[in-house]
Amino acid sequence: MSDFPFKRVGIVGLGLMGGSHARAMRTLNDRPHVVAFNRHREHAERALADGVIDAVAGSAEEAIEDRDLVVYATPLDVAREMMGEQSVRWGEATVTDVAGLKHPLMQVARDLGYAAQFVGSHPLAGGTDTGYQAASADLFSGETVFVCGGEAEEERIRAVERMWEALGARVRSMDAEAHDRLMVWASHLPQLISNVVAQAMAEAGLRLSDLGRGGRDLTRLAESSPEMWTSLLNEASEENLRAIDSVQEGLGAVREALSQGAGDEVAALMRGTREWRREP
Repeated sequence: MSDFPFKRVGIVGLGLMGGSHARAMRTLNDRPHVVAFNRHREHAERALADGVIDAVAGSAEEAIEDRDLVVYATPLDVAREMMGEQSVRWGEATVTDVAGLKHPLMQVARDLGYAAQFVGSHPLAGGTDTGYQAASADLFSGETVFVCGGEAEEERIRAVERMWEALGARVRSMDAEAHDRLMVWASHLPQLISNVVAQAMAEAGLRLSDLGRGGRDLTRLAESSPEMWTSLLNEASEENLRAIDSVQEGLGAVREALSQGAGDEVAALMRGTREWRREP
């Protein structure tokens, strides 16, 4: 029996995630036939020339028709719009995505009457570079991929999990709403803090060359694509506000301690966070 559960794959979007997905599948002994659509056709043509995909689709609709698996590798708002327009063309395909929030797309599938076919995926992998040129066959290797099955048929959930495992990922199953709350704190909050710290440094006249390793690490996410983040931040705005409030409260306490010369209070905070980082 083949380890890879799909024979005909349609990918919509050949950026970092979609391109890496296509590249990773190309390394398999039982690699599927892959058709892809990208709004910048030249990137899809390059993927074809590289042998990463088998055919370039002239439209997203063409890419998803008559497939075993449909992958929406686009920003959240684009995936939501396309799913609404294209679900009637899915046929019997299993459908997944790679967006950073899962509940919004699962709700779309439910509203459309296709909840049994949609299995949400979120690879906890990526980088600040974007586009097909940044794609890598080993992007998912050893990385966590959240799979949120929701109301999908069990066979489809298992197939999507097997797909990611075949590409070297570690699968973590989770409820969509729990996943989205986790991502606000584990992903959105670090992103926003990185942006704000980078802005403060820039306004203080610092350049990247002025930073040591710690400063570079803390501001690395400031290079992330705004286009990818906009819809994610808008969608989870309430939980984002709670996370931001928590950080502001903490910074306020640090500011107060420093204004009173109470460095021992800051040291106590640092000891606690150090222990947290070292927990197994």
